[in-house]
Amino acid sequence: MRNRPKKDGSSNSNSNSNSTSNQETTSGGKGTADSNSNNDVAVVTVKRSSYAILALFVLVIYGAWGVYHYQFDTLPSPMSLQQVGKRGFSEHEAMKHVQALTQLGPHSVGSESLERAIKYVANVSETIKASAHWEVDVEVDLFHVKSGFNGLVGGLFKGKSLVYSDLNHVVLRISPKYASEAGENAILVSSHIDTVFAGEGAGDCSSCVAVMLELARGVSQWAHGFKNSVIFLFNTGEEEGLNGAHSFISQHPWSDTVRVAVDLEAIGIGGKSGIFQAGPNPWAIENYASVSKYPSAQIAAQDVFTSGAIKSATDFQVYQELAGLSGLDFAYADNTAVYHTKNDKLSLLKPGSLQHLGENMLAFLLHAGASSTIPKESDTYSSEDKAIYFDIL
Repeated sequence: MRNRPKKDGSSNSNSNSNSTSNQETTSGGKGTADSNSNNDVAVVTVKRSSYAILALFVLVIYGAWGVYHYQFDTLPSPMSLQQVGKRGFSEHEAMKHVQALTQLGPHSVGSESLERAIKYVANVSETIKASAHWEVDVEVDLFHVKSGFNGLVGGLFKGKSLVYSDLNHVVLRISPKYASEAGENAILVSSHIDTVFAGEGAGDCSSCVAVMLELARGVSQWAHGFKNSVIFLFNTGEEEGLNGAHSFISQHPWSDTVRVAVDLEAIGIGGKSGIFQAGPNPWAIENYASVSKYPSAQIAAQDVFTSGAIKSATDFQVYQELAGLSGLDFAYADNTAVYHTKNDKLSLLKPGSLQHLGENMLAFLLHAGASSTIPKESDTYSSEDKAIYFDIL
């Protein structure tokens, strides 16, 4: 009988406990619901369209192509003599010189074809002299070098010595007739007539020689207003070890008047001729940048070239190392696979290539020739003043 109330009490206790638990649970559930209702968080999932990703990819590709096309492929239209007149630069006229030189075939040092090439350049120079402005003095010097010793100590020639002999160059100097002091300060423009024995050298460097001849024709109509003279050096022996430039700097009497040197080269054929070496004095690059119509330059090329990674050299090394000159070094760099091969042919020369270099150089020479601030031998400069040059890429 005593156990019955206990069972009832236990039952009531469990019942009350369950009831309380149910109430707490219900109450807790309501509290959670109320809490969630007061702190709602919206989560939005964004799904990118595959079409948008594709459009962005296409835009990047076309953008990169556009920059490349603008920087490397866009060339000016070739101009005729009738279009530019006596004072302008004509690619059509320059191409006549390239055709004449390449028709001679390979003309390496010591060959009969090189002698014919030199004679052709000399004859054109005499024609320029005869047709120059009446207030302009044009001198043509057929410079013969009996022998010389090339002992450059930097770059490709470190630890080497070269002996050369029997070299012939054509040197053309243009100056105002009634300003004798202009002859004491000259801007040198240089390239080489000789080619490697394997190819006709349409790119390396008949294209450069042709540009120089056409530049000389144009400058001969402007130089009466110059304060400085311009010397065009058509040298030979470059392919043998920069011997032509070395013999001019070390033996020609006009070399002492040179204040700035500009070298025209090719590591391919055609395309844009860009600056790949400059300085150390920033005068030349600053003046070029201020007047060039189609400027093209890459400082990365200078860094790579001077690092020794490219086992090559140009006449610019002679002008810097031997003469202590500052200036500019240009090069055509299209179709580099044909460089120094039998495939360096006129048919690969892209239209507009000569016009691009010619117009840039003519503008620079007219500006520099009339300048009264050309660097002198006594001028000093700080490495902090070195000009940095670059374009889009």
